[in-house]
Amino acid sequence: MDKLANMQAFAMVGQTGSFAEAARRLNLAHSVVSKRIKDLEDYLGAQLLMRTTRKVSLTDAGYAYLDHVRKFLDEMDEIEGALRHKAQKPVGTIKLTAPLSFGLQYLGPAIASYLAQYPDVTVKTYLSDRRVDLVEEGYDLAIRVGALSDSSLIAKKLGACRRVVCATPAYFKQHGTPQTPDDLRNHNCLSYINLAEGKSWPFMVDGHKTWQPVTGNFLSDNGDLLYQAALANGGITLLPTFIVGDALNDGRLVPVLESYEETDFDIHAVYQHTRHLSAKIRTLIDHFGKVFGAGF
Repeated sequence: MDKLANMQAFAMVGQTGSFAEAARRLNLAHSVVSKRIKDLEDYLGAQLLMRTTRKVSLTDAGYAYLDHVRKFLDEMDEIEGALRHKAQKPVGTIKLTAPLSFGLQYLGPAIASYLAQYPDVTVKTYLSDRRVDLVEEGYDLAIRVGALSDSSLIAKKLGACRRVVCATPAYFKQHGTPQTPDDLRNHNCLSYINLAEGKSWPFMVDGHKTWQPVTGNFLSDNGDLLYQAALANGGITLLPTFIVGDALNDGRLVPVLESYEETDFDIHAVYQHTRHLSAKIRTLIDHFGKVFGAGF
Protein backbone atom coordinates (compact mmCIF):
# COMPACT_ATOMS: atom_id res chain seq x y z
CA MET A 1 0.00 0.00 0.00
CA ASP A 2 1.29 3.44 -0.94
CA LYS A 3 0.29 5.23 2.25
CA LEU A 4 1.43 8.66 1.06
CA ALA A 5 -0.55 8.42 -2.18
CA ASN A 6 -3.60 7.27 -0.23
CA MET A 7 -3.27 10.20 2.17
CA GLN A 8 -2.99 12.63 -0.74
CA ALA A 9 -6.14 11.19 -2.31
CA PHE A 10 -8.02 11.42 0.99
CA ALA A 11 -6.90 15.03 1.55
CA MET A 12 -8.10 16.03 -1.92
CA VAL A 13 -11.49 14.35 -1.46
CA GLY A 14 -11.81 16.02 1.94
CA GLN A 15 -10.95 19.40 0.41
CA THR A 16 -13.26 19.14 -2.62
CA GLY A 17 -16.04 16.99 -1.17
CA SER A 18 -16.08 15.00 -4.40
CA PHE A 19 -14.38 11.87 -5.71
CA ALA A 20 -14.79 13.07 -9.29
CA GLU A 21 -13.23 16.48 -8.61
CA ALA A 22 -10.43 14.93 -6.58
CA ALA A 23 -9.69 12.52 -9.44
CA ARG A 24 -9.64 15.40 -11.92
CA ARG A 25 -7.23 17.48 -9.83
CA LEU A 26 -4.95 14.51 -9.18
CA ASN A 27 -5.14 13.42 -12.83
CA LEU A 28 -6.28 9.96 -11.80
CA ALA A 29 -9.18 7.70 -12.67
CA HIS A 30 -12.21 7.89 -10.35
CA SER A 31 -11.76 4.19 -9.55
CA VAL A 32 -8.15 4.74 -8.48
CA VAL A 33 -9.11 7.47 -6.02
CA SER A 34 -11.93 5.34 -4.65
CA LYS A 35 -9.60 2.38 -4.15
CA ARG A 36 -6.98 4.52 -2.39
CA ILE A 37 -9.57 5.79 0.08
CA LYS A 38 -10.82 2.24 0.72
CA ASP A 39 -7.28 0.97 1.25
CA LEU A 40 -6.62 3.78 3.72
CA GLU A 41 -9.83 3.10 5.65
CA ASP A 42 -9.04 -0.63 5.75
CA TYR A 43 -5.54 0.12 7.01
CA LEU A 44 -6.81 2.45 9.73
CA GLY A 45 -9.80 0.32 10.62
CA ALA A 46 -12.02 3.40 10.58
CA GLN A 47 -14.53 4.96 8.21
CA LEU A 48 -13.30 8.36 7.07
CA LEU A 49 -15.99 9.33 4.56
CA MET A 50 -19.76 9.02 4.32
CA ARG A 51 -20.77 8.34 0.71
CA THR A 52 -24.26 9.01 -0.68
CA THR A 53 -25.52 9.34 -4.24
CA ARG A 54 -25.41 13.16 -3.92
CA LYS A 55 -22.40 14.03 -1.80
CA VAL A 56 -19.39 12.91 0.16
CA SER A 57 -18.94 14.07 3.76
CA LEU A 58 -16.37 13.44 6.46
CA THR A 59 -17.06 11.32 9.53
CA ASP A 60 -15.87 12.50 12.94
CA ALA A 61 -12.81 10.28 12.51
CA GLY A 62 -12.34 11.74 9.04
CA TYR A 63 -12.33 15.32 10.32
CA ALA A 64 -9.73 14.49 12.96
CA TYR A 65 -7.53 12.54 10.55
CA LEU A 66 -7.79 15.18 7.79
CA ASP A 67 -6.34 17.88 10.07
CA HIS A 68 -3.26 15.75 10.77
CA VAL A 69 -2.91 14.65 7.15
CA ARG A 70 -2.98 18.23 5.85
CA LYS A 71 -0.33 19.28 8.34
CA PHE A 72 1.85 16.30 7.43
CA LEU A 73 1.51 16.96 3.70
CA ASP A 74 2.29 20.66 4.20
CA GLU A 75 5.45 19.75 6.08
CA MET A 76 6.42 17.27 3.36
CA ASP A 77 5.93 19.99 0.72
CA GLU A 78 8.17 22.33 2.67
CA ILE A 79 10.91 19.73 3.14
CA GLU A 80 10.82 18.74 -0.53
CA GLY A 81 10.85 22.38 -1.59
CA ALA A 82 13.89 23.05 0.56
CA LEU A 83 15.73 20.05 -0.83
CA ARG A 84 14.88 20.91 -4.43
CA HIS A 85 16.16 24.45 -4.05
CA LYS A 86 19.08 23.47 -1.79
CA ALA A 87 17.90 26.13 0.64
CA GLN A 88 14.99 26.71 2.94
CA LYS A 89 12.15 28.35 1.11
CA PRO A 90 8.92 29.25 2.93
CA VAL A 91 6.16 27.04 1.53
CA GLY A 92 3.05 25.40 2.96
CA THR A 93 0.23 26.36 5.30
CA ILE A 94 0.42 28.23 8.63
CA LYS A 95 -2.45 27.89 11.09
CA LEU A 96 -2.46 31.09 13.16
CA THR A 97 -4.60 32.26 16.06
CA ALA A 98 -4.78 35.80 17.46
CA PRO A 99 -6.98 37.95 19.73
CA LEU A 100 -10.04 39.33 18.00
CA SER A 101 -9.51 43.09 18.40
CA PHE A 102 -5.80 42.96 17.64
CA GLY A 103 -6.35 40.74 14.63
CA LEU A 104 -9.07 42.89 13.12
CA GLN A 105 -7.01 46.07 13.41
CA TYR A 106 -3.51 44.91 12.51
CA LEU A 107 -3.15 41.40 11.13
CA GLY A 108 -4.77 41.88 7.70
CA PRO A 109 -2.16 44.29 6.31
CA ALA A 110 0.70 42.50 8.09
CA ILE A 111 -0.21 39.11 6.64
CA ALA A 112 -0.89 40.57 3.18
CA SER A 113 2.57 42.18 3.05
CA TYR A 114 4.16 38.90 4.20
CA LEU A 115 2.38 36.90 1.50
CA ALA A 116 3.49 39.40 -1.11
CA GLN A 117 7.05 38.31 -0.28
CA TYR A 118 6.29 34.61 0.11
CA PRO A 119 3.44 33.68 -2.26
CA ASP A 120 3.97 29.93 -1.74
CA VAL A 121 2.73 30.21 1.85
CA THR A 122 -0.94 30.06 2.88
CA VAL A 123 -1.95 31.61 6.22
CA LYS A 124 -5.14 30.34 7.87
CA THR A 125 -6.05 32.85 10.56
CA TYR A 126 -8.54 32.28 13.38
CA LEU A 127 -9.47 35.23 15.60
CA SER A 128 -10.67 34.57 19.14
CA ASP A 129 -10.02 35.88 22.63
CA ARG A 130 -10.14 32.28 23.86
CA ARG A 131 -6.70 30.98 24.89
CA VAL A 132 -6.34 28.05 22.48
CA ASP A 133 -4.14 25.02 23.09
CA LEU A 134 -1.63 25.06 20.23
CA VAL A 135 -0.65 21.42 20.65
CA GLU A 136 -4.11 19.94 21.13
CA GLU A 137 -5.79 22.07 18.45
CA GLY A 138 -3.05 21.89 15.84
CA TYR A 139 -2.03 25.55 15.61
CA ASP A 140 1.41 26.50 14.32
CA LEU A 141 1.56 29.97 15.83
CA ALA A 142 -0.34 32.23 18.22
CA ILE A 143 -0.26 35.96 18.89
CA ARG A 144 -0.62 36.50 22.63
CA VAL A 145 -1.19 39.83 24.37
CA GLY A 146 -0.21 40.34 27.99
CA ALA A 147 1.55 38.20 30.59
CA LEU A 148 2.46 34.71 29.40
CA SER A 149 1.60 31.68 31.49
CA ASP A 150 4.31 29.14 32.22
CA SER A 151 4.36 26.45 29.54
CA SER A 152 6.56 24.47 27.22
CA LEU A 153 5.89 26.95 24.40
CA ILE A 154 8.49 29.30 22.96
CA ALA A 155 7.71 33.04 22.95
CA LYS A 156 9.23 35.91 21.00
CA LYS A 157 8.34 39.51 21.76
CA LEU A 158 6.89 41.31 18.75
CA GLY A 159 6.16 44.74 20.13
CA ALA A 160 5.66 46.84 23.23
CA CYS A 161 2.17 47.51 24.47
CA ARG A 162 0.49 49.02 27.55
CA ARG A 163 -2.84 48.41 29.20
CA VAL A 164 -4.25 51.81 30.21
CA VAL A 165 -6.97 52.94 32.59
CA CYS A 166 -8.85 55.71 30.80
CA ALA A 167 -12.11 57.58 30.28
CA THR A 168 -13.35 60.70 28.54
CA PRO A 169 -12.62 64.19 29.90
CA ALA A 170 -16.37 64.63 30.31
CA TYR A 171 -16.62 61.53 32.50
CA PHE A 172 -13.80 62.68 34.78
CA LYS A 173 -15.27 66.21 34.98
CA GLN A 174 -18.56 64.78 36.21
CA HIS A 175 -17.33 61.95 38.45
CA GLY A 176 -13.83 62.97 39.50
CA THR A 177 -10.42 61.52 38.66
CA PRO A 178 -9.09 58.49 40.59
CA GLN A 179 -5.71 59.04 42.21
CA THR A 180 -5.07 55.47 43.39
CA PRO A 181 -6.40 52.07 42.27
CA ASP A 182 -8.56 51.91 45.39
CA ASP A 183 -10.45 55.02 44.17
CA LEU A 184 -11.92 52.88 41.39
CA ARG A 185 -14.41 51.58 43.95
CA ASN A 186 -16.27 54.85 43.44
CA HIS A 187 -16.46 54.59 39.63
CA ASN A 188 -18.39 52.68 37.00
CA CYS A 189 -15.78 50.35 35.49
CA LEU A 190 -16.26 48.94 31.99
CA SER A 191 -14.60 45.55 32.36
CA TYR A 192 -13.22 42.86 30.07
CA ILE A 193 -14.83 39.59 31.14
CA ASN A 194 -11.82 37.45 30.20
CA LEU A 195 -9.66 39.37 32.69
CA ALA A 196 -10.45 37.98 36.17
CA GLU A 197 -14.08 37.60 35.01
CA GLY A 198 -14.31 41.41 35.00
CA LYS A 199 -14.14 41.54 38.80
CA SER A 200 -10.67 43.04 39.32
CA TRP A 201 -7.90 44.89 37.46
CA PRO A 202 -4.11 44.37 37.82
CA PHE A 203 -1.81 47.12 39.10
CA MET A 204 1.72 47.51 40.38
CA VAL A 205 1.75 48.79 43.96
CA ASP A 206 5.08 49.15 45.81
CA GLY A 207 6.75 46.93 43.22
CA HIS A 208 4.23 44.11 43.56
CA LYS A 209 1.39 43.11 41.25
CA THR A 210 -1.95 43.42 43.01
CA TRP A 211 -5.55 43.05 41.91
CA GLN A 212 -7.99 45.86 42.60
CA PRO A 213 -11.68 44.86 42.86
CA VAL A 214 -13.89 46.82 40.47
CA THR A 215 -17.60 47.00 39.75
CA GLY A 216 -19.62 48.32 36.85
CA ASN A 217 -22.78 47.89 34.82
CA PHE A 218 -21.17 47.01 31.47
CA LEU A 219 -18.93 43.97 30.91
CA SER A 220 -17.91 42.38 27.61
CA ASP A 221 -15.59 39.78 26.12
CA ASN A 222 -14.63 42.26 23.38
CA GLY A 223 -12.34 45.23 23.95
CA ASP A 224 -13.64 47.26 21.01
CA LEU A 225 -17.14 47.23 22.50
CA LEU A 226 -15.82 48.56 25.81
CA TYR A 227 -13.82 51.17 23.90
CA GLN A 228 -16.97 52.48 22.22
CA ALA A 229 -18.79 52.57 25.56
CA ALA A 230 -15.94 54.56 27.14
CA LEU A 231 -16.02 57.07 24.26
CA ALA A 232 -19.74 57.50 24.95
CA ASN A 233 -18.93 58.60 28.55
CA GLY A 234 -20.10 55.24 29.91
CA GLY A 235 -17.35 54.88 32.51
CA ILE A 236 -13.70 54.06 33.07
CA THR A 237 -12.12 51.16 31.19
CA LEU A 238 -8.84 49.25 31.17
CA LEU A 239 -7.73 48.45 27.61
CA PRO A 240 -4.56 47.91 25.55
CA THR A 241 -3.04 50.82 23.65
CA PHE A 242 -3.54 48.99 20.35
CA ILE A 243 -7.27 49.63 20.92
CA VAL A 244 -7.32 53.03 22.66
CA GLY A 245 -4.06 54.51 21.34
CA ASP A 246 -5.61 56.83 18.75
CA ALA A 247 -8.16 58.17 21.24
CA LEU A 248 -5.43 58.80 23.81
CA ASN A 249 -3.34 60.66 21.24
CA ASP A 250 -6.14 62.99 20.17
CA GLY A 251 -7.55 63.56 23.66
CA ARG A 252 -10.88 61.79 23.31
CA LEU A 253 -9.74 59.56 26.19
CA VAL A 254 -7.50 60.55 29.09
CA PRO A 255 -5.20 58.06 30.88
CA VAL A 256 -5.09 57.85 34.68
CA LEU A 257 -3.19 55.79 37.28
CA GLU A 258 -0.21 55.53 34.89
CA SER A 259 2.27 55.14 37.75
CA TYR A 260 0.45 51.96 38.77
CA GLU A 261 0.47 50.27 35.35
CA GLU A 262 1.58 46.63 35.19
CA THR A 263 4.95 46.06 33.55
CA ASP A 264 4.53 42.70 31.80
CA PHE A 265 1.98 43.58 29.14
CA ASP A 266 3.47 43.10 25.67
CA ILE A 267 2.67 41.29 22.43
CA HIS A 268 4.38 37.95 21.71
CA ALA A 269 4.44 35.28 19.05
CA VAL A 270 4.11 31.86 20.67
CA TYR A 271 4.88 28.52 19.06
CA GLN A 272 5.70 24.93 19.93
CA HIS A 273 9.24 23.95 20.79
CA THR A 274 10.97 22.34 17.81
CA ARG A 275 14.55 21.51 17.03
CA HIS A 276 14.36 23.12 13.59
CA LEU A 277 11.85 25.96 13.21
CA SER A 278 10.33 25.81 9.75
CA ALA A 279 11.13 28.56 7.27
CA LYS A 280 7.49 29.58 6.97
CA ILE A 281 7.08 30.08 10.75
CA ARG A 282 10.46 31.75 11.19
CA THR A 283 9.92 34.25 8.38
CA LEU A 284 6.38 35.11 9.52
CA ILE A 285 7.55 35.77 13.08
CA ASP A 286 10.42 37.92 11.77
CA HIS A 287 7.99 39.84 9.57
CA PHE A 288 5.60 40.47 12.47
CA GLY A 289 8.55 41.69 14.52
CA LYS A 290 9.43 44.26 11.87
CA VAL A 291 5.83 45.41 11.44
CA PHE A 292 4.94 45.62 15.14
CA GLY A 293 8.37 46.40 16.58
CA ALA A 294 7.66 50.12 16.94
CA GLY A 295 4.97 49.33 19.51
CA PHE A 296 1.41 50.55 19.92
